[in-house]
Amino acid sequence: MKNRIILILVTVLLLSLAGNVPTFSVEDSKPGTGSTSEPEMNMKFLAGDPEEVAAVILHTNDVHVGYQENIGYDGLALYKKELESQYDHVFLVDAGDAVQGAVIGSLSKGAEVIKMMNRLGYDLAVPGNHEFDFGFEVLVDNAEQLSCGYTCANFCTADGEPVFQPWRILEAGDIRIGFVGTVTPDTFTSSRIKTIVDEIGEPMYDFLMDGGTGDRLSEALQQSIDEVRENGADYVILIAHLGSSANGSSNYSSNAIVGKLTGVDMVIDGHTHEVYNTAIPDKEGNMIPVAQAGEKLKYIGQLTIYKDGRLEETRVDSVPPSSEIPSESVLRKNAEIYVDPEMKAFLEDITASYEPVLDRKIGNLSVDLVVRDETREYSRAEENGLCDLAADAYRALTGARTALITAGSVPNNLKAGEITYKDILNSLPYNNEMVKVSVSGQMILDALEFSLSFFPIRRGGFLQVSGITYSVNTDVESSVRKDDKNQFICVDGEYRVHDVRIDGSDLDRDSEYTLTTNTFILNGGDGYTMFKEADILEMIPLSDSELLAKYIEENLGGMIPEKYGKPLGRIRWVTSSN
Repeated sequence: MKNRIILILVTVLLLSLAGNVPTFSVEDSKPGTGSTSEPEMNMKFLAGDPEEVAAVILHTNDVHVGYQENIGYDGLALYKKELESQYDHVFLVDAGDAVQGAVIGSLSKGAEVIKMMNRLGYDLAVPGNHEFDFGFEVLVDNAEQLSCGYTCANFCTADGEPVFQPWRILEAGDIRIGFVGTVTPDTFTSSRIKTIVDEIGEPMYDFLMDGGTGDRLSEALQQSIDEVRENGADYVILIAHLGSSANGSSNYSSNAIVGKLTGVDMVIDGHTHEVYNTAIPDKEGNMIPVAQAGEKLKYIGQLTIYKDGRLEETRVDSVPPSSEIPSESVLRKNAEIYVDPEMKAFLEDITASYEPVLDRKIGNLSVDLVVRDETREYSRAEENGLCDLAADAYRALTGARTALITAGSVPNNLKAGEITYKDILNSLPYNNEMVKVSVSGQMILDALEFSLSFFPIRRGGFLQVSGITYSVNTDVESSVRKDDKNQFICVDGEYRVHDVRIDGSDLDRDSEYTLTTNTFILNGGDGYTMFKEADILEMIPLSDSELLAKYIEENLGGMIPEKYGKPLGRIRWVTSSN
């Protein structure tokens, strides 16, 4: 490759007192492995000697509306200003999942986050899978409102034309830096986009899924890489919402895709919320730097391009005050954080405008309801008490005999204490539309079997239930057949799931049952195609979060029972020897 690339694996520990020289600690951090820090060396500038630096590229990923968490968008604004005071060319890019994941994003359908990103001056952004959560029209509107728009090579119309610009070039003086964007093809099954069909029922949009080989994706990316090179790019950076194979679909991961490409100088990654700086061989054996900066602005990724061709990837875990740039000190998670006062005020104004709705008291809770901790997402492969509570709410308020929800629709814990609507929205941030349908016992059985077909892999599509109990024989190999998009086709052999009961009675495959679920599942989200023939009985006028709030207030009298602090025994795990 024409550029001389050196991957420097470092973490920037910027000291919190004005005038202190930042300390750099050398780190070797690979996806899913953790990290260690040992020797230190001093550097004079935030990103190298300005006389030697061609451009500095700051990168974020998986912010998930965490605009006032950790460093925060206001801390990022301060750091960007500090860099701009030293360097001629400073760019800011995002690797996806910015607009969804907390209450302000949900209530505004991402619009408020777009305003924040515009205020920060993002130069480029890739849509993550959660940018698609609010549907196609909202996605397009957000893209139009976002000053830099979205860049993505593999969100395409059915005939293969990218919906957004597949690549862009940003200029840093005489140097042209090309960016190619991509989002995980799994977005097809995990978003509402698959429900947009033509007059004969065929999907109108495609994420280049291909049964998991990654070939269609890599071919499209290679085409964009070649095009951006042909248009004069001196460097090509892949901005990817793919993640490592440790936590994603292995053949769509950055690990796998880089091995199918040539001409890439660097990968800025996202999607799996990991922290790593590593190197992966491309198709020709060149070691390509790949970096991801965690989630919710715990870090800011920083790529420095030197005039002599070196690339240096670092990450920032705190922002220092400056004697020249106005700053303000705030306390977050018992840590002193320096932020830009103007951006801080801008963010606070947005938050304050939603407080009357968010601060409404819903009830009280005596124990934490936990779906995840720092190391494990419990609800994605096992029954969970908070998910049981949510499913019970949907069944009770609609009068259905059963309820099914996916673990991914309840991504955050509900902490003990006074519960506000903000807390409910934080636990169920997606504002899913709810529906009551009539389904056959066979559909329910197939849905449960499909849910368990991925086990023991933890997956957002894992089903949580109400009105249903069943056993799972983990010794039985899954016989579920899936298409090239991981969607359910049929069960070819023995079921892992057995002893299924509805309200205590044995499931009858030929009987009809009322079911409350969300329209995402009904329309085949996460691959649940077995419900496509279900009869819709009622479209529920409340979202999933509103239903849960109403259930706590009216049915539970404002007091959530302590029993939901653990699973209620609806899923039983057995082996052939039991």
